Amino acid sequence: MTARPTPKPWPMKWVVVTIVVFVAGYTVVNLLFRKPGRAYRPYQDANDRATTARLLAAGWQKMPVDARRPVEKPSADDVPAAVTRAAVGLGPDLTPDFAEQPKLLTTIDSVVAPGNVTHGVDYNAYFTASISSQKAQVGDLALYRKGNELVLIPSTEPLPGKELMSRWSDSTYCVNFSTANLPPGRYQVRIVAQGPALAWSFTVR
Repeated sequence: MTARPTPKPWPMKWVVVTIVVFVAGYTVVNLLFRKPGRAYRPYQDANDRATTARLLAAGWQKMPVDARRPVEKPSADDVPAAVTRAAVGLGPDLTPDFAEQPKLLTTIDSVVAPGNVTHGVDYNAYFTASISSQKAQVGDLALYRKGNELVLIPSTEPLPGKELMSRWSDSTYCVNFSTANLPPGRYQVRIVAQGPALAWSFTVR
């Protein structure tokens, strides 16, 4: 019987070419057809929707707010508001409305904020906070309003990368929000943490 010829192995260069073509094609398709924005997170998204619905039902509205690490110091010309201690954590008025409790800062150590602001002008408040882990940083900061009450909720997030660590466990931040949609009057503010919140009042003139 005549022996069948042994098939020649596929040249390695064609294997490499096939892999490169597949990877390039997959990358192009992924970039062209992938939906913009973050990935879908069923559990987290469901909790976010439940929290939003509960807050709206309880009369809370979310306001735009910015937070940054300031390079300047609070103006000495502003009359500072008196700051006091308030409830621990989110407080009894907000805790039931969160389907999942935010990862709050460990403590709010100090607040410097003006006691008055002209209507339509941005309001700036400076606060110093401590975080329990040097592998975390301040991430999201939310501002909620109900009537003349405002609540600032800063939360933490991990630093990117396993090796990154913050040099200090406490830092100062500046919070900024517009007063254009706040009718003139007296407002009570608190900024929350795992420990006692810090609270103060200011007047929109």
